[in-house]
Amino acid sequence: MKRSSSITLGLTLAVTAATVAMAPSASAAGDCNTWKSNSAPWSGSAYCSGMGISDQFRVKVTCVGPHGTTFIVYGPWKRNTKTSTAKCSDNPNVGVSKVGVAFDH
Repeated sequence: MKRSSSITLGLTLAVTAATVAMAPSASAAGDCNTWKSNSAPWSGSAYCSGMGISDQFRVKVTCVGPHGTTFIVYGPWKRNTKTSTAKCSDNPNVGVSKVGVAFDH
């Protein structure tokens, strides 16, 4: 009996984890594309379309300093079919580790 419960719990956790991993991060808010600049000063950008008339988004850029410290910068709030951009720093030794999107519905 205990073995069956363990297997069921394990399968439930695996299915839940797979569902979360496959869920699109911006499906409810539209279709968004993100990218980082190709050279210093490093920045990140996001473009979203298919959003509701009152929905807004902004780019969320995770930056990495020369000593490995991370910090987040946000771009300005934008509406459907616009681009939000944020620069990490003017220092060429500060890079981008991740570019994402934040929403305001």
